Amino acid sequence: MNIGFIGTGKITTSVIQGLFRSNIKLKQILISERNKKNSLALSKKFKKVKVVKDNQEIILRSSWVFIAVVPTVAKKILKELTFKKNQTVVSFVSTLNMTYLKKTLRPATSIVKAAPLPTIASKLGPIILFPKNKKVTNFFNHLGMAIIANNEKENNHLWTMTSTMATYFEYCHTLENWLVKRKVTSAKAKDLIASLMFGLSHSMLLSKSKTKELVTDYQTKKGINEELLKRLKQEKTFSSIDRNLTKIFDRIKKAND
Repeated sequence: MNIGFIGTGKITTSVIQGLFRSNIKLKQILISERNKKNSLALSKKFKKVKVVKDNQEIILRSSWVFIAVVPTVAKKILKELTFKKNQTVVSFVSTLNMTYLKKTLRPATSIVKAAPLPTIASKLGPIILFPKNKKVTNFFNHLGMAIIANNEKENNHLWTMTSTMATYFEYCHTLENWLVKRKVTSAKAKDLIASLMFGLSHSMLLSKSKTKELVTDYQTKKGINEELLKRLKQEKTFSSIDRNLTKIFDRIKKAND
């Protein structure tokens, strides 16, 4: 089948890179030229990728269409486009709720909100989906781990977690920088921290224990893990994260109302 992307930013680029690392069979991938640098690079790298100037043409020639533009642009262009009744439409736009999408994208009825992250380029990471759609879930399970929201509120809660990516890397940078300031080479520091974080994440995915149980498992009485955790709790580090995640959720919820 043919699939099309309206918008060629970081997420579209990452999804397409992941697709060509997967075993999903596609005839052609049509992309808009909104980001000319990205669209040109993708069409040069992958023979099946074709740049199409007109968004309506992408819709007419695609079985599935992915909406991957910023919210302000989405609201401007979607009302000018006509979708097909038998078409699957996947929206990457966090602030467009299902009520708006169903009204704007009709007569299309197979509509799904999705939140792929840049790690999808390596077929890693979660893809948050709402509502449940067997075909779309199977598609994204080839590119990472599909996480299905039960309702719009839960979808907003799950999307809140996507705000933590830069914070995670800042945390890793803090650890690396501590080592570098103590004369450890930058390359060695990065390798250590990346390997440590990857190992812990892998253990969490494989473990049948609850995450809270892992907190206990990964510290020993009067050990250095216990000490650092206690110090951070005393400084209310985790309470601050909890409080600010709620503020991010409120922002997402307000945008979706």
